[in-house]
Amino acid sequence: MYKTLEKWSVDPCLSEVTLRYKGAADLSSRPKLSTPEQAYEYLLSLWDEDSIEMSESFYVLLFNNKRRALGWSKISLGSKTSTIVDVSQIVTLALLGNASNVIIAHNHPSGETNPSRADIRITGRIVQALELHDIKLDDHLIITRSEFYSFQVNGLLHSDQINHP
Repeated sequence: MYKTLEKWSVDPCLSEVTLRYKGAADLSSRPKLSTPEQAYEYLLSLWDEDSIEMSESFYVLLFNNKRRALGWSKISLGSKTSTIVDVSQIVTLALLGNASNVIIAHNHPSGETNPSRADIRITGRIVQALELHDIKLDDHLIITRSEFYSFQVNGLLHSDQINHP
């Protein structure tokens, strides 16, 4: 009824799926971003200066357990008032990047840095999803060209507001 392992051959109709992590540089040469201010400055250098006030974007920074940056990814580019964030994509990036910690960030083209209800809700979902894999969300920054808001500094990462949006 079932084929034994020896009788199976590689099926050309199936795709091979592999996990691979290839670091670009020695870990000691990568930035260590220990404060929200440092993360903001680094993120601002990644952002397209011409579009930060035009459309909302969402980024992820990946870190090892010593707070050394492993990599970054732009998750989405949206409209002038919102962007779509796929939580599973963030978890996948964190797992494939071998991250222990993550910082997420998005901009508000309006120049207002206070989090919206949707910002709080998605942050809670991301915290829960990452925790299932023992990955910690260190912060969520809302950035503009001249300032930022930190969920961590403002006590939102572990509040009832974020855990029960």
